[in-house]
Amino acid sequence: METRLSIGADIVLRYRDTAKEDSLTVEGIECVWVWEDGSRDAITYWAVADWIAQTFGNKIDWFSIKCWTSSPVKMESAE
Repeated sequence: METRLSIGADIVLRYRDTAKEDSLTVEGIECVWVWEDGSRDAITYWAVADWIAQTFGNKIDWFSIKCWTSSPVKMESAE
């Protein structure tokens, strides 16, 4: 079985060029949790980490995912 999830997270990161730290909240990161492949916590954590890598690339020194939540995406019914 699998579930499509929408994830929100609070993140702290530090920019490489300026050493400035920034806190941000992101919403709407989507992933698919295949139940047999791992825990929901692990899948959602790595989805946020992948989003950070894709969004900021090599522009940050480090990041911390302070907290994250996920909920199933409601599928639209075709009527």
